[in-house]
Amino acid sequence: MHALLKISTAAAFALIAAGASADELVALSAAAVKSSLANLPQAYQDKNGNSVRISFGTAGAMRDLALQGARFDVIILTPAAMKELEARSLVEAASALTLGTTSLGAAVARGHAMPDIGSVEALKQALLSASSIGIADPARGATTGIYLVKLFERLGLSAHIKDKLKVFPEGQNAMEAVARGEVEIGLGQLSEAAPVPGLAPLMTLPDAVQLRSVYVAAIAAQTGRRAAAQALLELIKSAPLQEALRANGFSTPN
Repeated sequence: MHALLKISTAAAFALIAAGASADELVALSAAAVKSSLANLPQAYQDKNGNSVRISFGTAGAMRDLALQGARFDVIILTPAAMKELEARSLVEAASALTLGTTSLGAAVARGHAMPDIGSVEALKQALLSASSIGIADPARGATTGIYLVKLFERLGLSAHIKDKLKVFPEGQNAMEAVARGEVEIGLGQLSEAAPVPGLAPLMTLPDAVQLRSVYVAAIAAQTGRRAAAQALLELIKSAPLQEALRANGFSTPN
């Protein structure tokens, strides 16, 4: 799996390097904010007359691209991943902008009864009873996938659910599979479930096993487009983009 991740990362690196024009702003972003920022490229072009190319993937994959030397002007990651780039002087720590926080939840297809997950014991029973469980692939650096695999181990579930666990490139892919009826229950960030039609009302996991993920944007230390990158961050702070974040399951600082 790790070899596959390296191949995927290298391929993504090549695509970014080949696809972006010299005067195009390049952003790397964790997929958790993908739906929230869907209108950002057009809004940026309308306001500034310039184009921006945003590449989405797991936070781990985007961090690795930056560490391996991929070109970027702005990057959106979890704080822990961002700290790794700060330690390598790859981003401007002072430029950091918090986009928002999203929680870990569960989803089933619309028309299906959501199992009781109001307590840790109830969650365990729901997962043991489910015919299949979808999560984001931890081998691709998915924040929730990594956390959930460790959680399953901590709760003593790993051996019992390993044959019905299905992994997907991103959390939203898992939620889409739930909506199509291919997976009984999906676990992931509310921000990756909120944009998916066909899901029953979402429920958050109990506080004792909850993962609240913060996402932060920062400007590349070596960007030659500092003003353009700052303009992109200012646009993210605008009311329409903040409303989009909230609509997609984020609590925002503003």
